[in-house]
Amino acid sequence: MIPLAVPFPSHPVLAQRCHAFLERPSAAATIDEWADAMAMNRRSFTRLFRRETGMSFAEWRQQACLSAALPKLASGEPITAIAYDLGYDGPGNFSTMFKRVLGVPPSRYRSL
Repeated sequence: MIPLAVPFPSHPVLAQRCHAFLERPSAAATIDEWADAMAMNRRSFTRLFRRETGMSFAEWRQQACLSAALPKLASGEPITAIAYDLGYDGPGNFSTMFKRVLGVPPSRYRSL
């Protein structure tokens, strides 16, 4: 299994957004939404985000969604419910991402 890292920035406003995201993760969150919310242009936001977390926004968002999904999988929640809770268009999209990152589909991950 690949350890998941969800690094947090020290920049106060960005850290606050990251914490709020973890409370309600969404795979549909976009760079532009976050940049607008922070009154920054896209380029400045992406630079700040990478400097503060060491990851791109998309990588961080994916790791955050996975870190939210794993306990739900372990507790037996249906994959479809997890996928929709995380903002995926459906369980297929979630399963594809999950397998790409962790090497096994979510259904198999439960049995490991």
